Amino acid sequence: MMVTKHDSMKAGFLAIGNELLDGIVLETNCHWMEIRLVALGVDIRRLVSVRDEIEEIGKALQFVRETCDIIITSGGLGPTHDDMTLKAIAVALNRGIVEDTNAVEIIKRQYETLYEKGIVTAPDLTEARRKMGQLPEGAQPLDNRVGGAPGVRIHDGSTTIFCLPGVPAELKFIFEDSVVPWIKEKVVQKFYEQIVEFELKDESVFAPAIDLVMRKVPNVYIKSLPKPYGTSKGIRVWLSARGSEDIVIKKDVEDAIRFLEEATGVSSKPAEK
Repeated sequence: MMVTKHDSMKAGFLAIGNELLDGIVLETNCHWMEIRLVALGVDIRRLVSVRDEIEEIGKALQFVRETCDIIITSGGLGPTHDDMTLKAIAVALNRGIVEDTNAVEIIKRQYETLYEKGIVTAPDLTEARRKMGQLPEGAQPLDNRVGGAPGVRIHDGSTTIFCLPGVPAELKFIFEDSVVPWIKEKVVQKFYEQIVEFELKDESVFAPAIDLVMRKVPNVYIKSLPKPYGTSKGIRVWLSARGSEDIVIKKDVEDAIRFLEEATGVSSKPAEK
């Protein structure tokens, strides 16, 4: 089958869980994924956090879908009563829920493995565990070799939805194992960035130079990253570019740094991580 290549793809995130909005858990999954998707040339457009409620998830899905080709959800795939992500997506897409044989096999294998490692007390495929194999019609399960719940990929028109568990270790495994290869196969755009520091204390003095250089090198996005007054001797500046050739976008960023130095009369240095 011929793979359709895209110059760029736009992605959005849905972080799902009452614990996120009640301040019990700090959401870090989306930030972790953002860094990796941007490096693959994906343009991040929206990030929404919602409660474990079918209607709220559906509304958020529609909002993110307005501008995104890829939607990645985090959380709500487990065996408990409040794990509603897949049901909510099925409702939003007007699809039924069916038991997927491959998903059930992943769950069965994982709980047997977790039992052998002494992580769970029984390997049985209980009704609660079997619930995690109930997927929207037409969905594909994604392997999970860390926890119990499979990830899910759903194609709907021009939109692809990836549903990942909220447990970070499980999410990271499925993201690297299933999401990254899928994106690499389809996106041809490259991304390059540098963060440098200028020994200037006042962002308002630096702003005109940024405006000037972004007009000279329009392919480069420039963002100053100031710290509170009096806490730093310099201003950190993030420069990034997208394009089809690594060598071209790298040169664009390096040219922009040089133009900033010329415009301000101040040399830059690599910023500390």
